[in-house]
Amino acid sequence: MKQIVPKKDAKRLHTPLSLSCRRLLSKSVSALTPPIHASGFDDRFDQLDAELHVKGLIHLQIEKYFGDEWFCPSRSTAIAVPFWLTDKRLMQIERTLVGCVEGETEDEFMRLLRHEAGHCVDHAYRLSKRADWRRVFGDPSIDYDPDAVTTISGHPDFVENLSGGYAQTHPEEDFAETFAVWLAPPIVRRGRFTHWKYIYRNRPIALKKLLFVDQLMQEICDQKPKKITNQKICNARRMRRSLKSYYSSRLRLGASTVILHQL
Repeated sequence: MKQIVPKKDAKRLHTPLSLSCRRLLSKSVSALTPPIHASGFDDRFDQLDAELHVKGLIHLQIEKYFGDEWFCPSRSTAIAVPFWLTDKRLMQIERTLVGCVEGETEDEFMRLLRHEAGHCVDHAYRLSKRADWRRVFGDPSIDYDPDAVTTISGHPDFVENLSGGYAQTHPEEDFAETFAVWLAPPIVRRGRFTHWKYIYRNRPIALKKLLFVDQLMQEICDQKPKKITNQKICNARRMRRSLKSYYSSRLRLGASTVILHQL
């Protein structure tokens, strides 16, 4: 899930950073990234594993590590959690320069974890290669450019896990979003637990996708995943570039422009 801020949005980068935040810009990303087991997120990782086990996916071993964004590497069962969620000052920098902090709240963090877990399941069992998967979600080989897709809020054919109609950007994202909704425990509405079957009862195409995922997971839950790797690209613990350089590249701005202007 690559989030790019176009140059037309660069004006918001002129919001001043605090002195303590500006001091971090010269430090390397690796120096600012703690070990994953010392991050304080173990309870959330354990919750994801428990949700997978409750659904019967006991053979799936998902590794978590700190990367430069939220994503799951291709053909991997590892989830990259952004390093900037580990420190309040880093989150302040992210909010100032990018405009938001994805995964800042526990609820959004879990929604993102479940979404990336959907990609892990797809990779582990090679689901998007199946003909029935493609009949439901579409051709996964089409070009992926989320900035080029116009999404419709509340589209009846898609579930809503992440904001912005993310399921509409690509068939693989549609599956990951559907999986995330399927995986999540029932939510409480007006004092009652509400299941996805009830929430999407009046949205037949979205419900069809959920029912397909439910049937598919029952089919594969007793199977061990096919041989894959837990590749960890963009591992923040190995990124020697400075935080200033990281944001200069990410925001598609030269290192001598806005970020240096704030020093």
